[in-house]
Amino acid sequence: MENKIQQDILFVAVEIPTTIQRGDLEKEFPTLILTNIENSLVGEVANNKFLFASSFGVLTFCNFSHNEIKSILARLNIKDANNYETALINQDYPMILDNNFQKPEIDANTIKYNKFDKSIASIISLVLSQSVGLEKREKSLEVKMGEIKKIYEKIEKLQIKDRKELMKFAGSIAKERFDILNQLYLLDKPDIIWDDSELESLYNQLSYQLELKNRFEVIEYKITHLKESLELATDLVNQKSSEYLEWIIILLIGVEIIFTIYDFFIR
Repeated sequence: MENKIQQDILFVAVEIPTTIQRGDLEKEFPTLILTNIENSLVGEVANNKFLFASSFGVLTFCNFSHNEIKSILARLNIKDANNYETALINQDYPMILDNNFQKPEIDANTIKYNKFDKSIASIISLVLSQSVGLEKREKSLEVKMGEIKKIYEKIEKLQIKDRKELMKFAGSIAKERFDILNQLYLLDKPDIIWDDSELESLYNQLSYQLELKNRFEVIEYKITHLKESLELATDLVNQKSSEYLEWIIILLIGVEIIFTIYDFFIR
């Protein structure tokens, strides 16, 4: 006879407008013991209830009801706390504790495993927060793709005065790429899985299900496209600037010739 399912645990990752600091959590939860994982904070609020605060603006709840999540978001002064499910980017993933699964098994709908502790909660929370963090970047890049489309629609009409805005836009794209590489940690596995094959399997499977690497590659492609498109527009403006300077030089030379002729023939 198969063992019955023992418990269901829900993970919910929610984007937040600002990064939650250690002091914010300690103020609201004085008994909370916080530890660090990959520059993020994890703490046990109650028995088997964990909060995971990422350094890139995502808060992940482990084993909380939706009403409890709303309450905590409100206590942390997060706007739209009461309707976070529609107003904020969020993603949930249920975990089923079942003695039949000696190793973690993950599909598109559930995580199945026979163990649950702070390390497991941290790994799942980290991957979910990375997924939500990527979605934030995906939406941000979609806006920028719309902006570059508008630039291309008027590319022949770009003038020297537009160079400042183009450089500002280029800076925002560079910052976007830096933040992705520096904050989401998608290229490095967390340290706590190196000596634990089951935690590594959990991390790899969940990353695969959420397509983190593929989505990251798409983001990289879009950033490269934006960069190349901006370089083309900037080169065009710089060319116009060079032509403008050339005409000024020609005009000055012409004026100089006129004055030379005037001095020679008239005076």
